[in-house]
Amino acid sequence: MSDNGLTEKRFAEIIAENGGRVFRVGGCVRDSFMGVIPKDIDFCVVGMVKKNFKELFPEAKECGKSFPVFHMGIDGVKREVAFARTERKDGSGYKGFKVSAKPKITIEEDLFRRDTTVNSIAQDSLTGEIIDPFHGIQDIKDRVLRATSQHFSDDPMRALRLAGQSARFGFSIDKDTLQLATKTAEELAQEPVERVLSEFTKVLTEAEGPGKFFKVLAEAFLLQVTFKEIAELSITEFEKAMNMLDLVAGVTHNPKLRFASLGLVLDKESLVLWNNKMTLPGDWLDAAITVSEIIGILDNPTPGQIVDTIIKLRRGSLTIEEYDLIANAAGLKNLELGPLRAAMVLSKGEVVPKTLQGKEIGEWLRKKYVEAISRQLDIK
Repeated sequence: MSDNGLTEKRFAEIIAENGGRVFRVGGCVRDSFMGVIPKDIDFCVVGMVKKNFKELFPEAKECGKSFPVFHMGIDGVKREVAFARTERKDGSGYKGFKVSAKPKITIEEDLFRRDTTVNSIAQDSLTGEIIDPFHGIQDIKDRVLRATSQHFSDDPMRALRLAGQSARFGFSIDKDTLQLATKTAEELAQEPVERVLSEFTKVLTEAEGPGKFFKVLAEAFLLQVTFKEIAELSITEFEKAMNMLDLVAGVTHNPKLRFASLGLVLDKESLVLWNNKMTLPGDWLDAAITVSEIIGILDNPTPGQIVDTIIKLRRGSLTIEEYDLIANAAGLKNLELGPLRAAMVLSKGEVVPKTLQGKEIGEWLRKKYVEAISRQLDIK
């Protein structure tokens, strides 16, 4: 049976005709109750063995190793279809689980293994019935993240996602759940940094107030094992960094510019150390270092320093417009560089002397630009 032209309803009907049920699960159900259009729709199959499923849908591509997961076209879009499963911790980290995906596993048992109640809701694809055994809908209404069970701390990545969801959704965190997150510190420190960076990237891209991500990690005593350079800031510096980050986030969703705002507090050495442990996108790192290096210069700059800064920005990962956006959003009292760059022109009729060559031309132009900036600032 081809999945070409297969709709969700027909998919669910075929599964039902063969003794199973299909549910929408996870973020797509949560998002629908939050009034958000889901980016992805994931399905969970109950009451069926893998062999039968593959016979019914031969074009479905199996991608799971420890339990049945398939990619297949539903409503013209590639969707993920997983079989209901249970998990039992028998090792460390997010891979340290023994998984069972037997046909007798119920949707309620599958939901029980999930991280928070808001993610532990299912919707029957055929009937529309809502399965909400852990009262996730009420928690969505109350805007609170609560662990589905005491097994929350079995997977250390759940603690990181908890902080990320709190920042992205603007939800508070149940105090008992925060305590469960704290228990993951030792294992979270051993997680691949790529997974940590992935969650951080999602926060920088989507959260209205990304500073909350770091604040939750600090409350759960997890900041030291995930973002050490942020953790080592003083209380005053930390609050300043989070405030600057949220102010810049208020005017742009560009993750590079949001990250660059941390350069208003972190120095180049700290940023480089961060990158040595967690390879950051190159433009993020360059932009943050640029901000860190020029922020002090522009407190009370000479015309020469202004010219050198503008030239530096012309050649780097951060444009003059982007720096001005960060500085203005953060409420800095520094000069705006855009209007000053526009003043860096030669006087009418003035041209580079033909006798100059190589570096001499650059030095002559710099001198003229400094004079132009001096006139613009009315410096005698």
